[in-house]
Amino acid sequence: MIELKNVSLSYNKVYYALYDINLTAKNGEVIVVSGLGGSGKSALLRVIAGLDKVTKGEVLIDGIDIKDVDFISSVSVGYLSQKPVFFENKTVFQNLAWALKIRKVDKSTWEERVDEVLTDFSLMDIKKKKINKLSKTEKKLVQICRLMLRPLDILLCDDINLYKEDDNFEVLHKAYKKLLSKDKKHKITFFISNNKEVFKDLITREIKLESGSIASDLGAEKR
Repeated sequence: MIELKNVSLSYNKVYYALYDINLTAKNGEVIVVSGLGGSGKSALLRVIAGLDKVTKGEVLIDGIDIKDVDFISSVSVGYLSQKPVFFENKTVFQNLAWALKIRKVDKSTWEERVDEVLTDFSLMDIKKKKINKLSKTEKKLVQICRLMLRPLDILLCDDINLYKEDDNFEVLHKAYKKLLSKDKKHKITFFISNNKEVFKDLITREIKLESGSIASDLGAEKR
């Protein structure tokens, strides 16, 4: 369970990215966060991920203050950022294997596990390609594959704005749905999108932000 209690986040003395946020999210919830640019969507995800420290209030994960949470061994958080971060001069395999290495997964299983996820996403042909040779779509798919390699307790996806007229819509839509559906009953998912319709069969709750505050929270009463 994630709890935000009277959370505010300020980057300076006059601007609050988040202001007096109160919300509780439980396992199994798939929450879409919408709002205009600057409304606090990304700030909300960064606070939950522990990337930004709150100015006021508390963030609790399973009742533990976020600053005391062990994100390696106790709580597994997956963060899908707008700009994927990779070792650009290393291959797809090396990047995915590194994600297993830092979580102390047995080295003898790395190739099998990487091959399994790449096969599932029809990406085996780019296994030995360097990241800097990939297209934007391929990079996004590899980023998704990296998260698919491990169980997730919390999934945070920043800015999934897909439209049916987009190039590669079908490929990306299928990949995102696999990620959002992974461990669905056991994890909490927040994803940012102003086009929720393409994921409407997965969404259990809708939060809209305005000027850093919650303007509406639809579905919370069903928890």
